[in-house]
Amino acid sequence: MIAAALGIYAWREFHRTNEDLTGVKPAYTVDAKTLISEFESSDSAANTKYLGKIVQVSGMVKQVDKDDEGKYTVVLGDTAEMSSVRCAMDSVHAANATSLQRGQSVKVKGAFTGFKKDDTGLLGSDLEMNRAVLVKE
Repeated sequence: MIAAALGIYAWREFHRTNEDLTGVKPAYTVDAKTLISEFESSDSAANTKYLGKIVQVSGMVKQVDKDDEGKYTVVLGDTAEMSSVRCAMDSVHAANATSLQRGQSVKVKGAFTGFKKDDTGLLGSDLEMNRAVLVKE
């Protein structure tokens, strides 16, 4: 009996998928400039506020990256600034990123996963979200 229960548990864990964020209400809605500013002012307070939460970010598309595995990342922020919000797209919704253009205003919702601070002041800081989806109005 115990072996069967463990087997069922293992099978469920192995086949578990992440929740699609399309219908999930964000904990915070903020524009990219404000979000970047919050982290540059006090990264520890901002990390406490946003880390692990679903965040909806509005901003201008700086670029759309596609890696060797075909995964898309939408980069938001002021095109004149180095810092940005990097949104790794959910693989189910990745095709939506292909039509985005530099300078286009969009809203992206995702799970906030971290902040990579630029201590040199030369390269800009990156805020990272994953499982991102485009928000349609």
